[in-house]
Amino acid sequence: MSDLRRDFLQRVLAAGTLQGLITSPGLGRAAGALLDEDGAQDVNPDLDARAYTFWSDFFSTDAEPIVGATGQRRGGGSPAPDDAQPVFLHYGPEGFKNAAELDVSKLVSAGDVMVSVNTSTVKVAEEDQRTFERLQNAQIRVDVAQKTGIIPILEAMAYTVVGGMRSIQAGTPSTSKSTTAKKAPATVQSISVSSDAAWQKMQNIPLPSGEGRWALNLEAQKKDSLFCKVLQNFVKESGLFVPMLGFPGIVMSALNSFNTIYGVLHAGTVSIIKGNPVRVFATQEAVQRTGAPGSVTGILLQSGTYILLPAKQSPPVEQWKNLAVIQGRVVPPKTAAPDLDAAAADTLKGVTYVTFDVEVTPATFVTGAAKKLG
Repeated sequence: MSDLRRDFLQRVLAAGTLQGLITSPGLGRAAGALLDEDGAQDVNPDLDARAYTFWSDFFSTDAEPIVGATGQRRGGGSPAPDDAQPVFLHYGPEGFKNAAELDVSKLVSAGDVMVSVNTSTVKVAEEDQRTFERLQNAQIRVDVAQKTGIIPILEAMAYTVVGGMRSIQAGTPSTSKSTTAKKAPATVQSISVSSDAAWQKMQNIPLPSGEGRWALNLEAQKKDSLFCKVLQNFVKESGLFVPMLGFPGIVMSALNSFNTIYGVLHAGTVSIIKGNPVRVFATQEAVQRTGAPGSVTGILLQSGTYILLPAKQSPPVEQWKNLAVIQGRVVPPKTAAPDLDAAAADTLKGVTYVTFDVEVTPATFVTGAAKKLG
C-alpha cells in the first residue's frame, strides 16, 4: 500500500484544494474501493478511526433533533454528558424557540422552496478556544442536502462548505468599519458566505417538495494532521475561520466519495459540534407527508436566525429570555453596534454557537419520481 499512499499524497498536494480530489479523474470512484479502513491507515498513519467511520457513513443516518436543555431527543433518549450533537434554535419575533417545536402553520403551505442558509457568526466558548489554541487547527463544515432531485433523471444534490482555521490571533481585527468600535475578541467572528464566491450558492438552495437535511460540524485536529498539511496549501489568512472550499450543488454519489477522503485526512480530532444530518421540513405539506405531523423527527425551517450549539453546553431556557440576536450575535437587547463582539464574548461564556441567517421562499421546480437522498 506504500505506493498508494505516496500517489494519494501527491494528488492531494498537487490539487491545491480539496475540490481537486473530486475532479481528479477516477479518484472519487476509486476512493471507496481503495480507502477501506486498512487502506486509509496506510494513507494516513495518524488516522482517527472514529472520524473516518463518521464521515464515511455521514449521510447513511439521520440524527434525531435535540428538544431539551439537558440534551433530550425527540424520541426521549438522553445523550452522554459530553454529547456534541447540535441543538437547533430559532430566533424570530417570538424570541428563542427550539426549531423542532416551531408552529407548523407558519411554514410555507406547500410545494417547492428556495432556501438561503447564510453562515453569520461563530462564537467560541472559552474552553473551546483553549482547545483551538492548543491544536492550532480547526474546521467548520455546513451541509444542506436535498431529499429529492429536481427532475427524475438527476440525483439529489448537496450544498457543502468548509471553513478552516490556520492559526489563532488574539484580538482578530473587527469587521466593523467604525473607528470607535472595540477590538473584536478572538472568540467572535463573522463568517458570511457572501464574502467568498464558492460559498454564495448557499444563498440559493432548491429544496424540491420542501424537504431536505442539514448538518453542522465544528472540530479541531492536531496541528500536524494530514488535513492541516493540505489546508496550508490554500488557507493563507490567519484568524478564526476563513472560507476554504465549497461544493455548490454536488450530487450525492460524488459527495459520498469525498466524505471518505475527508475522513481519511483526520487525525487527533476533538469535536466541538458533531452531528449527522437532521431532517428539515420547510412546508406544511412536507410535515403532513410524514404521517406523524405531531411528532415529526426533524426541525422546521422558516425565515429567521438559527442558532446551533452543542447539547452539552445548552443553557436552561430561562437564560435565553433576556437575550436577543443582533447581527448574528446573542447579546442583551439594545446592545450598541460597536459593542456587539465584546458583548457576545461576555454572554453565554461557556457556550460555543454558530448562527445562520435563513430565508425560505416559495418556488416551483420540475419534480417527479427522482432518486432520493439516502
